[in-house]
Amino acid sequence: MRFYERALADPLLLPLFRDPGEEHAERLSLWLTELLGGPKAHTEARGGFAVMKGAHHGLRITEAQRSAWAAHMRAACEDVGLDEEFRRRFMPHIEGGSTFAMRVSWPRDQRGPR
Repeated sequence: MRFYERALADPLLLPLFRDPGEEHAERLSLWLTELLGGPKAHTEARGGFAVMKGAHHGLRITEAQRSAWAAHMRAACEDVGLDEEFRRRFMPHIEGGSTFAMRVSWPRDQRGPR
């Protein structure tokens, strides 16, 4: 929840959270758990990758928003005392995932180069 305290207090990110309630936190938790090799609960309960991709479609996430989102995740990990080695291994997933979410949030003809 520390991440959401940070992200929902950031005026740059607030427009991205159409549904900032507990459901968003649960969906993100399921996605990250599966992404890190845990149970495939996101795929089984929500449909997995295609659903995650569709959830970001049309949001038009900017690089500034993507960067802020990742920075809040990094800071939240530090706030709750997650081990430095875990954070070192975790953050590439956050950076890559947030970059992917930003790209798919725009119409194809408005996406930047890969």
